[in-house]
Amino acid sequence: MTDYDRILNSDERAVYDLRDLYGRYGYVRFKTGKFEEYELYARNRDFLSTDGILTFTDAKGRLIALKPDVTLSIAKNSSWSPGVVQKFCYDDYVYRLSRSSGSFREILQTGIECIGDIGSYDVCEVILLAVRSLEMISGEYILNISHMGIVRGLTGLLQLPEEEEQQVLRCIGDKNVHGVTEICRRNEVSEDMISRVRALIQTSGPIEKVLRRIDRIIVGNTMQRAVDELRVIGDVLASAGLDGRVRFDFSVVNDMGYYNGVTFQGFISGLATNVLSGGRYDNLMIKMGKKCGAIGFAVNLDLVSELGRQERELDVDIVMLDRPGEDLAKLNEAVRYFTENGMSVSVQKAVPKNLTYGKLVELFDGEVRVIDEPKGGEA
Repeated sequence: MTDYDRILNSDERAVYDLRDLYGRYGYVRFKTGKFEEYELYARNRDFLSTDGILTFTDAKGRLIALKPDVTLSIAKNSSWSPGVVQKFCYDDYVYRLSRSSGSFREILQTGIECIGDIGSYDVCEVILLAVRSLEMISGEYILNISHMGIVRGLTGLLQLPEEEEQQVLRCIGDKNVHGVTEICRRNEVSEDMISRVRALIQTSGPIEKVLRRIDRIIVGNTMQRAVDELRVIGDVLASAGLDGRVRFDFSVVNDMGYYNGVTFQGFISGLATNVLSGGRYDNLMIKMGKKCGAIGFAVNLDLVSELGRQERELDVDIVMLDRPGEDLAKLNEAVRYFTENGMSVSVQKAVPKNLTYGKLVELFDGEVRVIDEPKGGEA
């Protein structure tokens, strides 16, 4: 029987494991093409997390884009009826401009989108699936949850010009207490409100700890409704035994135009950036003329692949040297013996640079002999 765990890369295993997980919760696979008309992204640029879009003109003279986002394609093609929730899952490539290199990258994503008459159950289910997704990738994970009803509910009361409010939101995302204080005082915001924003930035941690402190920060019905929703989410996570690696952290703002409710980011030990990102995005559906709710998340499988490369100890179990004048029949017999016993073998005339292996061997008088050398390539 083929050992698929051995031959599949970490991102390939994640695709099938997560597709199976989402399917068991009724999420139907949604397959998009590589291209969309550029107009879709031009109309909804506020909802994109990337600045650059690769475009070209097709044979009909239309401006076409290589898809930078899956959610927009699903939202465009979804329908809505009262009382109905459409559940989609996907694994697909998106094409985005790398901020670090300045060049475009092809990124493999998987995720889910829940669109329609969204209720409390749907929100909790999506968050539970986000936690289980991280759990499948690594036992060392953290999911940080925030709520734009709390963040925007508070910043909206500061009565700042729109540009200044956006700066405050960015400061909250960066946990920049000094920056928030400076902007607010420049705009003559009361010290009471400044202290509440500062407290919000500094409030993060285990669910129960945050919920005990949040009542001292909230003002008004919008924030109270958001806190009530977080309490429900916390109870559901606790009842499922999944609250141990979940935190409330109000610096999680994601894309500020994209989300209007709960937002969240997932992190895996060994990776510097979040591997999962999602939240509720009713604003996008409304902008598209669809009076319904939506919530979902995406997992960056390229980062999962990077984690797999970090965790992999060896490139190959055996490096077998092919000496001049070697008996090819004996060499082939030795290779077959190793492979039939579940080991990987690379036959080389010299060890490739940077290749890691378990044993370096050669044939001597027709028998396999282990060469006592350190792991790694010679040249």
